[in-house]
Amino acid sequence: MFERFDDSARRTVVLAQEEARMLNHNYVGTEHLLLALTRDPGPAGQALTALSVTRGDARDHIIEIIGAGLTRTNGHIPFTPRVREVLENSVRFALQCADSNVRSGHLLQSLLVDDESVAALTIAQSGTTLEAIGDQLTDLMTAPEPSATEPEPRFVLSA
Repeated sequence: MFERFDDSARRTVVLAQEEARMLNHNYVGTEHLLLALTRDPGPAGQALTALSVTRGDARDHIIEIIGAGLTRTNGHIPFTPRVREVLENSVRFALQCADSNVRSGHLLQSLLVDDESVAALTIAQSGTTLEAIGDQLTDLMTAPEPSATEPEPRFVLSA
């Protein structure tokens, strides 16, 4: 499945694993994926931070409701069934957008579908809604690419 993921989506998955390790969790859940997406420089991260879903606040909320593990987790950390579903659905979102690759924005779109996940609870705690983030993400993902501006003409004075 990951062969369809672009660099931003692959980086997000790796960061989600890193977030799980930093919290000493022995699984990668939707909350870890959310934390990773807050670190994304693209539309996913921009949509979250524009609506006040920040890594620090989200992490604090996750620790409050789940806690941190007591022992460091080494080696492979498995995905929860919900995260596997998010990853699979992100491929569908990419195809619906006529994209050949899954981007981090597709991961966020897919994450927003499940309103009972820890990620959804964390987003709600930030004072926004899944719908508002989805709308913001759509606007950012469908915005036209900024065109490269041509350099200003150079004036050459000749005598």
